[in-house]
Amino acid sequence: MTIAALLFVVSSTAAQTLNVIYDFRGGNAGGPGFVIPSQGRDGGLYGTTYGTGNYMGSIFKVSTTGQTHLLAAFDGTNGTNPLGGVTLGSDGNFYGVTSFGGSANLGVLFKIAPTGGYTILHNFEGGGDGGEPVGPPIQAADGNFYGTTAQDSTVYKYSLSEGYSVIYQFDQTHGQEVIASLIQGTDGRLYGVADGGGASDCGTIFKLTTSGTPLWYYSFPCGAGGAAPIAPLVQSTDGSFYGTTQEQSGNGRNYGTLFKLSENGRVSTLYRFQGGDDGVEPLGLMQATDGNLYGVTQVGGSSGLGVFFTITTSGAYTILQSFTRETGAYPSAAPLQDTNGMLYGTTQSDGTHNAGTAYSIDLGLGPFIALVGYISQPSRTVQILGQSLTGTTSVTFNGVPATSFDIVSDTYMTAVIPAGATTGPVVVTTPTATLTSNKNLVISE
Repeated sequence: MTIAALLFVVSSTAAQTLNVIYDFRGGNAGGPGFVIPSQGRDGGLYGTTYGTGNYMGSIFKVSTTGQTHLLAAFDGTNGTNPLGGVTLGSDGNFYGVTSFGGSANLGVLFKIAPTGGYTILHNFEGGGDGGEPVGPPIQAADGNFYGTTAQDSTVYKYSLSEGYSVIYQFDQTHGQEVIASLIQGTDGRLYGVADGGGASDCGTIFKLTTSGTPLWYYSFPCGAGGAAPIAPLVQSTDGSFYGTTQEQSGNGRNYGTLFKLSENGRVSTLYRFQGGDDGVEPLGLMQATDGNLYGVTQVGGSSGLGVFFTITTSGAYTILQSFTRETGAYPSAAPLQDTNGMLYGTTQSDGTHNAGTAYSIDLGLGPFIALVGYISQPSRTVQILGQSLTGTTSVTFNGVPATSFDIVSDTYMTAVIPAGATTGPVVVTTPTATLTSNKNLVISE
């Protein structure tokens, strides 16, 4: 595996406008960290704040029009300073972690209902148990939650019936300080990145089974090849994985890279940041329904406060927006594409109250449906998020009609996968639109 030395000309455009939908007010409700908003069944966007000053953070809900509700505040005993947001589970609750607080002050794993009922699921204890988690756990196709810890570098599993267990602990060779959340690939395996460790101590990419067996890893070489990946990977519709490194340590420059991991295990560099208007320290990517990748840098840009950019899967990089004091500064996670077609994200600081913002960007993309889980089997129920679902007349799975579906609300419905369904898009037909899933549903054996 080699790092391809690819460099592309940077272009810029002002066609997209960033709009602030909410200014965080500070205290517990201030300073969202590495937060990718999570869309709920009710259409709201959910996330966490780290807290400003001596405050310990919170869990929030914000509507796409900016109405905000504080679901829970942290006080130390129930955790403190969550950095990474929350994940929607198949039970309708949200799951997340705090980096500190709890019985050992090493963080907690929690769940919270959309109405605010908060439950601690596990207190991290350090050592073989792991500690100081950052990214929220993901729910895999088997129904279990999988997550990582930065301290003592573990991958854990949380079963709703059996509780918490550690399934893998890293050594220096395979990675250290696992900050980013995992993702589950279309092959059912778990993929992730480690901030440090590996052959050059510049971080790794790894692949595991859901039982914790390591299958493959790659060591970042430092220098122009990149170092210190701390944001989750994203799997594109082309099957490849894409991600970011915070640094490209070489010749005194630490600006970051965008990389691609192909399905055959080859790692190549798509873009190397130059440290000027193009941004510094990229922190994650997402793929929108136009097929392009979008992300942010934490700093750099025309104001030095970060940029919002797009890059094609072939490596053409474009600056779309530089963040300002008014829009919010230092964005630290890629945005989410809501099923209304808009992108929504957060910034850590500045804005009206100097406590960060929630923002939207309209790329001109239409509405679609998203699934709560993209790997399943015939006869199982799929959960569907969307817009204006009331009155739905049909649901198809790669062209095969569902014989059973249930419209729960205007933004949430379920459907049973029919016999004969194969891997492909899910399509919902409503009285006003035909809505296609943003990713294919994988039908597994």
